[in-house]
Amino acid sequence: MSWDPFPDDPGGDPPWWGPPDEPPSPARPSRHLELKLPGLVSRRVPVRGITPGPLTGVGRLRLADSTTFLVSGAEPGDLGRVLRALHNKHAIVLARWHHEDDRLLLTLDGVPGRFPVQLWLIGPDQPD
Repeated sequence: MSWDPFPDDPGGDPPWWGPPDEPPSPARPSRHLELKLPGLVSRRVPVRGITPGPLTGVGRLRLADSTTFLVSGAEPGDLGRVLRALHNKHAIVLARWHHEDDRLLLTLDGVPGRFPVQLWLIGPDQPD
């Protein structure tokens, strides 16, 4: 069984709905995340947990306002450092974020150690 195309369907890629001066970029995170992050940083929303994600090396970062992000460590062991700090009852918050190599890099505050923990933001996720 096959489907007939709609008579007025031109086919091909759907039209770009973003800003006219900005071309579509498949590697760029959602604009929704860029709008949400400043509020999370300014309100100092605490990190409540980190659980395994859908892929190896990816975790679900859960915040106190029930926001959940898929993240991966910028350095090996960064997710483990966050998990250890949460286990030891340290208060962890999002300190800042910035663009790097067309991705978003989150910096966490409150994790003990010589260097701050940085996590690559992969995208939003819903808690299980």
